[in-house]
Amino acid sequence: MRDDDRPLSEVMPALLRPGGLQELAEAALRRTLAADPHDTDARWKLAGIHRRQGDFAAARDLYRRLGAHGPDRRKAAWLHAVLGGGGPPEAAPRGIWPAPFVWMTNFLAPGQCDRLLALALQGRERFVPAQVGFGSSERVDPEVRLTLEADSRTMQDFRPWFARKIRSLVPEVLARLRMEGIGRYQLDLRMRGYHTGGFYRAHRDAGAASHHSRKLSFVYFFHRQPRRFSGGDLLLYDTDTDTGAHSYGDFSRIVPLRNSIVFFPSVCWHQVHSVQCETDDFGDGRWVVNGHVWQLGPDPAG
Repeated sequence: MRDDDRPLSEVMPALLRPGGLQELAEAALRRTLAADPHDTDARWKLAGIHRRQGDFAAARDLYRRLGAHGPDRRKAAWLHAVLGGGGPPEAAPRGIWPAPFVWMTNFLAPGQCDRLLALALQGRERFVPAQVGFGSSERVDPEVRLTLEADSRTMQDFRPWFARKIRSLVPEVLARLRMEGIGRYQLDLRMRGYHTGGFYRAHRDAGAASHHSRKLSFVYFFHRQPRRFSGGDLLLYDTDTDTGAHSYGDFSRIVPLRNSIVFFPSVCWHQVHSVQCETDDFGDGRWVVNGHVWQLGPDPAG
């Protein structure tokens, strides 16, 4: 599987935009099912379109029906569970399967969400371009990522209480994702903003050798209401978590929902689709707090 997604970048806008390729395919599949409601292949394809559109309710309804019969009952039942936001009913079989995730809404108390937004709106001077890489290899690369990152002053204002909230949920989330044996861990957190043209190409948070101890990734969404940007969807690609192979054509589309958070295994491929803001106001961007759970070695005192 190629790691370079440049060919995909040429067709992704047409694939994701309203009235694009997926909606044309959806209309054709609906005509097929109107003529033959028992066409299983058409149901699978239509469910996949709904998943890529972020319409999980429609996709789950189709996967529920597909899970009642047919040779792929297990995968349909697995997808039905995952798209409900609560994680898979079992560990994914070997091979390229949809990335499991846990999606929680109303994550913070309203006042805490507003507090984060107020920190973000303190000013452009508190943000610097986000880097890629790790340690001495970190660099700003606008061909890979175009994002702003909060400085250390802003981090100090929210990291302690936000990290406590994440830590309180890590055991539950790991269990729901069927990720066991993590043991001791540490967290990293960043506040980031995406404005017009902002994006992050397809990548794995645990892809580099220096990142292999990253086990769990999370993205918390917060922004002004009403939302004044389009795009910025988190695309979770179907991934073989053993080999790193993945499918660019099959993904679950997480549409940014204010005060929601999504957790997923760091080995899964994902990307942030390009953002388009309605105004030039700095506060009208796509705002997130994202981070990772890093597995530590055995406790030396143990």
